[in-house]
Amino acid sequence: MSNEIAALLLIPFALALVVGLLALLAPPLLAPVVGVIERARFQHALARAARADSYLAARHLDGALRELRAAFCLQVVRGDRRLVDQIVRHHDGLLSRFLTLADDVPHQRVRLFALKKVDRLLDRRRDMQRQYLQLQRQWWRDANRLRLERELHRNAIEVRLALQELIADLQVLTQRTAAVH
Repeated sequence: MSNEIAALLLIPFALALVVGLLALLAPPLLAPVVGVIERARFQHALARAARADSYLAARHLDGALRELRAAFCLQVVRGDRRLVDQIVRHHDGLLSRFLTLADDVPHQRVRLFALKKVDRLLDRRRDMQRQYLQLQRQWWRDANRLRLERELHRNAIEVRLALQELIADLQVLTQRTAAVH
């Protein structure tokens, strides 16, 4: 009888110990898997940018703008600081494509405030992402890390909205130019 009581008392303790060990072992074991998923999503964004380039070469503006918008990689990077730097360079390349599109509009003084807004939001995103990776190494700063993660998600929404505004501005400019010719 006393053995059964002792067993009943030790079962919750043993379960708590197993769960605690899993919580300690899971992040190092899952980090490579998360890294592979993040890299795959980035490769998908690179492929979208390549498709946008092919549309630009064929002078198919709507397809190019659609692919450029989809080529932005707005994921929260959780593991690889090098991936953050690659994403920043990728975004700079995408913004330069938008600038090239704006420069191709003949006889127009183009003021793309939305482009400046996207650039500012992406700079802020880069800074937040770097802070996030620094806090991720320090387990005692979970509240700040969670706050930054929420801010990164809000920033992604703001970037998408600013991109829609930028694309709409470019479409209006190109339609206006086509109507003049």
